[in-house]
Amino acid sequence: MSHSDSEDSSKNEFHLEVHSKDTLAALSKGDKNKDGKEDQKSTMDSAIEKESDNFSIKCGIKLDFIYQVQSSGNNTQDINVYTRDRIFDAVANEDVEDLAGLQEYLRQTMAKLTDTVYTDPATGKTCLLKAMWNLKNGMNDTIPVLLEAAKQTANLKDLVNAPYTNAYYHGQTALHIAIEKRNFQLVELLIKAQANVHAKADGEFFQKKKKGVGFYFGELPLSLAACTNQPDIVNFLLNNPYRKADLAARDSHGNTVLHALVLVADNTKENTETVTKMYDDILKKSVKMNPQLRLEEIPNKEGLTPLKLAAKTGKIELFRHILRREITEPEYKHLSRKFTEWTYGPVHTSLYDLSSVDTHERDSVLETIVFKSNANNRHDMIVLEPINQLLQDKWDAFAGKIFYLKFLLYIAYMIIFTVTVYNRPRVGQPPFPLEGTVTDSFRVFGEIVIMVGGVYILIWQIIYFWKRRPSAKIIMMDGYFEVLFLLYSIILLCGGVVYFAGSEAYVTFLVLAMVIGWINMLYYSRGSQQTGIYSVMIQKAILRDMLRFLFVYLVFLFGFAAALVTLVGEAPQDSGNSTEAEKSEGVSYSGLYITILELFKFTIGMGDLTFNENLKFKHFLMFLLILYVVLTYILLLNMLIALMSETVSKISNKSERIWKLQRAATILDTERFLPQLLRKKWESGHWLTVGKNPEGNPDKRWCFRVEEMLWDVWENNPSNLNEEPGDMEEEKPTSVKRDTKGWKRWDSKHKKKAREEEKAPFNSNSTSPTTHVEEDYEPSS
Repeated sequence: MSHSDSEDSSKNEFHLEVHSKDTLAALSKGDKNKDGKEDQKSTMDSAIEKESDNFSIKCGIKLDFIYQVQSSGNNTQDINVYTRDRIFDAVANEDVEDLAGLQEYLRQTMAKLTDTVYTDPATGKTCLLKAMWNLKNGMNDTIPVLLEAAKQTANLKDLVNAPYTNAYYHGQTALHIAIEKRNFQLVELLIKAQANVHAKADGEFFQKKKKGVGFYFGELPLSLAACTNQPDIVNFLLNNPYRKADLAARDSHGNTVLHALVLVADNTKENTETVTKMYDDILKKSVKMNPQLRLEEIPNKEGLTPLKLAAKTGKIELFRHILRREITEPEYKHLSRKFTEWTYGPVHTSLYDLSSVDTHERDSVLETIVFKSNANNRHDMIVLEPINQLLQDKWDAFAGKIFYLKFLLYIAYMIIFTVTVYNRPRVGQPPFPLEGTVTDSFRVFGEIVIMVGGVYILIWQIIYFWKRRPSAKIIMMDGYFEVLFLLYSIILLCGGVVYFAGSEAYVTFLVLAMVIGWINMLYYSRGSQQTGIYSVMIQKAILRDMLRFLFVYLVFLFGFAAALVTLVGEAPQDSGNSTEAEKSEGVSYSGLYITILELFKFTIGMGDLTFNENLKFKHFLMFLLILYVVLTYILLLNMLIALMSETVSKISNKSERIWKLQRAATILDTERFLPQLLRKKWESGHWLTVGKNPEGNPDKRWCFRVEEMLWDVWENNPSNLNEEPGDMEEEKPTSVKRDTKGWKRWDSKHKKKAREEEKAPFNSNSTSPTTHVEEDYEPSS
């Protein structure tokens, strides 16, 4: 039986309570709320609001004979009655003297402090929980009295582990409160009294929320102590002589203490320092307690390890720390994910562990950031090393070549599309028969190419959306063109259906598809940094400013159009001596469609203020037209220009990273559809022995080499794997079997380092991608 089963087994036991006439009176009070409903968000404890008396019905035995025995004979005495309110008031006021007779009363009445009449029916709060909330100078002297009374009634374990029972605070025990109060003395006292170190506070208040106040800490006492930065309590929970907490214990979401630390991180400097230190300390403790335990590799119920969870939730500072963690102590060195191979002044060559990061593993960190994360700072995580250089290596190795090949094919496809639609038959009804001429054969060939291309794009986009299932935020960030490609293929195929149905309306579908198809050409701008950044700015200006402008503008346009049509329609014309030519002078606002078109001309500065002079309310009509011009042409358009200028200014600092994120999606999509043989061939990284694991065996890692210029740490004396700078493989021709093509590719890129497109982020200039070597390579130590 596991620890959770043993702790919860007492909850399923049958329990028959004992009631006296005093406690039965309490059961009949039943003070309900005004609306007759339970307040789910009531406070955990309050000096203003009393505990509820709305007790539920419980089975019990009525002990009137106690009073009969005590009242019989010549020595009649009044029993010292303890009700819930009396006990709660005593512990709230720390009145130890008032509880002097509690133990004897419980013994005589055969009652227990966890009985229904001694708890709050709305929350399940016991007198011990009440006492925990009413500490003075870190202690409440009634707590030992309560524990001793429970011990004498064989109820100690149940009282100590009695949790809140309402949905909002469900599962919280006295141990959670003691940890929240940062009270080591009470933690020690409760654990000594058999407190459950694996109790889960899983109420709504302790869950992750989009709205409202709450604090998710991983539900477990150990996680609470870690998330609130209490290393002394963490150490005691893990090493106490009574019952030790399990580092691998998981909450209702499958999260361990490391997952909880990830979720409480908030990317601020102070929080990051606290969380990262606690994170590393717990990892080191896991090595001491159980060297076989791979705590950082335990996934939660979503299949996310702490590293992947940090990537998905955008905890960039903690994510960077884990990704670049380098520990120099020999007994903990195997916990590192970064190893300094050699240094020369500020130049560092680092080996990064690619486990869980690269796509050769399923649900990798790369895929999590690009495809599964909704974090607003995804574009910042994608430029961290080694991810930044890893993606560049993939682009240089295969993705760039395939991308440009697709670009050329798409240009050819759109040229065929345009020529075919332009030279369509002008006479007759579709579908047009094949006449056998060369021109007609080319037309049919073009139509076949167009439809086959449309079907291919549709299938590709369906697979894309089915596999990635992107959220609206991801689509707005980097799926902009994917939606346009899908729309293009649907419109094109609808045009094909209309064509075979014999309607000339197919031309409108083809022309609309052609316009979208040429717009989709901007998708391939992400192949270059300059054009890719420009495309990002256009995308953001459209999604952020243009859509908002169009919404407001359409409201003005329809409102004024409806007003003008109504005004003109109700204005009778005076024929008089006017000629037909005079009546027709000026713009007519007699129809909604015509009026909308005329008002649109005013918006772009091409409107005509002349209109029929015979209108009854011509002066008011002129006032409406001028007001429309002021609100749209002068106000809205200039506001749009100002907003777009502000957007470009804001996005200019982010556009480079957003472009890299969009290109990363292209790289991973390209890699996903490669045959396994080619994926293996172009896999980045190589096997290296970076030390020894806890078992004393060689610690082999799949590593990726990055050269960095680190001016902020160059005065330090890091632990190097190699004694001398430079590529040590040159000195070991007999021990290394080279991948000749891989080496040439590496050497070629190394010579082009002066032409790198941008500086690597976070004071790191990456100058060298990986080399490809086989498993027998081991750096000198």
